[in-house]
Amino acid sequence: MSPLCLLSADYNPEIDMDIETDTLNFIKMFQSEKTFELEKKEGRVIVSGMGGSGISGLIASALFNTSGNLQVIPWTNYGLPQWVNKNDQVICISYSGNTAETLSAANSAIKTDCKLEIITTGGKLEKLAIKNNLNITKIESGHQPRAALPLLLKPLLYKIGIPNLDEQINEICKLQIDVKEAREIAENINGKLPCIYSSGLLTPVGYRWRCQIEENAKVLAINHEIPEMNHNEIVGWTNAPTNIAVILIRDNSESRTIKNRIDATKNIAWNSKNININEIYAKGKHPLTRIISMILLGDLVSIELAKLNSIDPTPVEIIEDLKRALEGN
Repeated sequence: MSPLCLLSADYNPEIDMDIETDTLNFIKMFQSEKTFELEKKEGRVIVSGMGGSGISGLIASALFNTSGNLQVIPWTNYGLPQWVNKNDQVICISYSGNTAETLSAANSAIKTDCKLEIITTGGKLEKLAIKNNLNITKIESGHQPRAALPLLLKPLLYKIGIPNLDEQINEICKLQIDVKEAREIAENINGKLPCIYSSGLLTPVGYRWRCQIEENAKVLAINHEIPEMNHNEIVGWTNAPTNIAVILIRDNSESRTIKNRIDATKNIAWNSKNININEIYAKGKHPLTRIISMILLGDLVSIELAKLNSIDPTPVEIIEDLKRALEGN
């Protein structure tokens, strides 16, 4: 396997980063000097993770849905599905290592006697892995979990064997951070309810935009997938409120069928009502690059939106309040 780019000199993973600093270092996290052997799994792989860790499973699933022969199933709940058996493979991802749902999934996997692997910085999940002699990939700490996506995603993709992964990551390393574009989008959607739509390979991107806007800018957002939204949500636009903005995340390699459907949706649901539409296209040749280019832009938009409203994007106090309320339950 060819070596990846080295971390640049101004990137120090030992310092606890705020969310903006982490996001500006997003590409540099992919450039980590740490390399992984490309594995090749067969059968069914369940990826358990929540929030900023769980998005890795959604991305892996989308990649294999469009260009692979492995069944990758994201799991975002306690335990595991009842159909899981000892022939299945489970990968549990938790940046902190203390995510209750992911710990529950890991324990279920041990009871089911299926192959279990762990990706984490430490915590209870690492202790569980050591106790049960599990395969563990330990990643660097000191980052905001929702901004540490490259550190979590990279080892996962090597574990499940995404084709041409070295080449794809090398292309990602050439992506540029465009704060100006992010600021313009943030200004366009500020004070409005963002309605985010994506399709196919980029379906996880729409979900990521929603989550990052909600966590970083502290405002609600919604997302849906085309073509599914054409069979239900589109009707809600018949009497849409005025304080709403559409974000269309489009693939530069989308099929003619999807292109025609999205264009028709624009004309019927939004253009006729003068809805604010922000239409952006993924960058890059490779599938993973196109996903990451749009995730990075969305992360930047969420931070710029927070700035416009004088909000600190880093704290997520309501999540911490919920965790405290659930302690001992």
